[in-house]
Amino acid sequence: MKNLPGILCLMLLTGNHLYSQSLTYTNFLKSLSLTQHVILADKNTFNTGLLTITGNGVTWDASGIKQQTGTPAINFIYGDPSLTPNGALFPSSNYAQYDPLLTSVLGYNYYQLTNDSFVSWGDYQPSTQHEIFQNPDKRLVFPFSFGNTFVDDYAKTNYSDATTISSYQTGTRTVIFSGFGTLVLPQGSFNNVGLVSELRTNSLGPNSTEFTWFNLDDGRQLMYYAENNGKITIFYSTDSPSGMADNDLNQKLMIFPDPVSEKLHIINSSENFDYQIFDLNGRLIKIGYTENSEITTNNIPAGLYILNLFNNENYHCFKVNMSH
Repeated sequence: MKNLPGILCLMLLTGNHLYSQSLTYTNFLKSLSLTQHVILADKNTFNTGLLTITGNGVTWDASGIKQQTGTPAINFIYGDPSLTPNGALFPSSNYAQYDPLLTSVLGYNYYQLTNDSFVSWGDYQPSTQHEIFQNPDKRLVFPFSFGNTFVDDYAKTNYSDATTISSYQTGTRTVIFSGFGTLVLPQGSFNNVGLVSELRTNSLGPNSTEFTWFNLDDGRQLMYYAENNGKITIFYSTDSPSGMADNDLNQKLMIFPDPVSEKLHIINSSENFDYQIFDLNGRLIKIGYTENSEITTNNIPAGLYILNLFNNENYHCFKVNMSH
């Protein structure tokens, strides 16, 4: 694994506010150490006119977008593929994206990140339906700047269940960095945002389109729209525009003791949180829910770890030293 959550978390906490009109490998790498908090949108509250706003210095006003009724908040992480149930099917991947608490309803997506590109090697769904790419599907190149375009071929095998091949598919993906500016979400404005538009053709038809608004400071997906054969999927971030560092400072959340041996206490908060603990190789070590602002850690080997705390309102990231 190339992911070093401890270092990258500290990089994010220091902030990066230079507007570059470019998504770089270094900045995109930051997103792989973060939990990305998103919710599915009610498509009737999404203004499709936003898809046609392109150019430099534009504003996409999505302040009226609302959550789809009856759907949970999603907390995506990027973890080690070898620690997922079917990671061996995607040997070239070095990251798996999934929500550890929703694996019964959401699948695993497998990616390979290098310093010049980000490609998909396939996915595996809870139903056991999955796809495996023989020629990977390139999603990004680095650096990727406003006005840049690339076209790439792909080839994949589709499976209707764990072992049954349903079809083979080939096609192309055309990716355009089509807009740069400000994205307004219900929680506020993000100022250093790039719109990446994609058209995917395939031998089975029909074509599909995707639009992703990226935070260029840290590579997070702030809003996403996809249409494939009439099915529309929209999600948007619930993170604060001020960033994780400002959120942590404002909330004055602390953890104690340091180092910790048996129980980790969360100070200055009456809230409970979902939590994730990663080692410095990006492996997910433990997940759960805090009780009485405590996390039991006596079964975790000594060493340095990254702790993510999150709920529907806030997100916090800490380095933790385990000592037994």
